[in-house]
Amino acid sequence: MEGFEIIEDNGERILTSYTGKERRVVVPKGISGIGSLDDDFVFHSNPNIEEVVVPNGVEFIDSNVFYKCENLKSVILPPTLAEINMEAFFGCKNLEKVNLPENLQIVGPDAFKDCPKLKIESVPPTISEIQINSFDDTREILHKNPVYVETGDFMYNTGEKAVLYALGADSDNEEEDEDFLKNAVLPLDAESIAWNALAFGRFESISIPNSLGYIGRGAFMFCENLRKIEIPAGVEVVDSGAFINCRSLESVVFSGKTPLTLGSMAFAGCPKLKSVVLPKGSEYEGAFDDGVEVFER
Repeated sequence: MEGFEIIEDNGERILTSYTGKERRVVVPKGISGIGSLDDDFVFHSNPNIEEVVVPNGVEFIDSNVFYKCENLKSVILPPTLAEINMEAFFGCKNLEKVNLPENLQIVGPDAFKDCPKLKIESVPPTISEIQINSFDDTREILHKNPVYVETGDFMYNTGEKAVLYALGADSDNEEEDEDFLKNAVLPLDAESIAWNALAFGRFESISIPNSLGYIGRGAFMFCENLRKIEIPAGVEVVDSGAFINCRSLESVVFSGKTPLTLGSMAFAGCPKLKSVVLPKGSEYEGAFDDGVEVFER
């Protein structure tokens, strides 16, 4: 199609470039994502587009795709969309209207930051990963749906049982606050911890509920006082960088016997961590620093 470049990637068709100059852009059907290829972010800083229609079947919008499209006013998203990634619509200063689809699960950091005219009418109950800085007014937007509640130190999705972010988080200075999450207590029925949810926390230890199944990307990164952590038996995935740069971490106990998956650099930058014992058959390539002894039982 004229102006659009679509590539095949692992059996999926991904839109990776747009060179047209239309004000109203209708994204081609038959793709599963709007992605990024090297430094080409598809619509990045496009001065012409004012309206975008994304077709049914698209499941994700990658980082920076609509970054600083300053004349963009309206975006129609399909019900199939599950992910809107980091800075996808950052700096769209005239963006007024976006629908959040009922299947939406992930809204990345700064996804709609610096969009001062944006008005969100409703919020789906399915979001399990979102940052305090995903929107200019994330807290107010989430409160449009009663499944999102503030409990203890956290914004929590009671339907998905997902810990979303720390209420006191501030992307500029939480690492300087000596009391930030110092006595944090996670909801006892939580099943997932989202991207960066406890990053820079000042606790030395924290109890992870037995109901938990997923620990997200960077969930505990830079928790520099954390000395020990017990991963309950129900956890299946500890995602990339989940405990990166926890520089006091000495002990990690994996309680379960079922194999689990550790993402890349899940425990990187933890110089006091010398050895771990994992359930036999676990996947952990690149999860630990060189020199950490990994045993399987």
